[in-house]
Amino acid sequence: MKITVNKDSIKQLGHKAGNAAFDAAETAEAAAEKLRTKAEDHIQKVRLTRAIRDLEEEIDLQMCAIGQLIYATHKGDPSDSDDMQEILQYVDGLYEELEGHRQQLRILSGALLCGACGAENEEGSVYCRNCGQPLSQG
Repeated sequence: MKITVNKDSIKQLGHKAGNAAFDAAETAEAAAEKLRTKAEDHIQKVRLTRAIRDLEEEIDLQMCAIGQLIYATHKGDPSDSDDMQEILQYVDGLYEELEGHRQQLRILSGALLCGACGAENEEGSVYCRNCGQPLSQG
């Protein structure tokens, strides 16, 4: 039995194999990029969650300090109102930072937030349910 080898067929087979390998490499690269992005998002979520927890703890500590100043005033040892005002302004800043972190976490978790008013909207919404402004779908 004689086997004939067609050089053109072998060449075509080699090209097909090369193309398949190239396609597989591109698919693997895209999958790796998707995994990298998901890992980065997860790391960012963990960092934001930790920062939120830390801010909440700091707010609790500062509120305890305010409570102690108020109680001292009740017991007849008046507090310096400037001290209390300074703590309250600090707490206001902590709350602003906390809300910013919570909003970032909602966005990373897939929430659709209005760029105009910040309201959270249902997936697929075209207009904000709160203010009526068009929502960015990108």
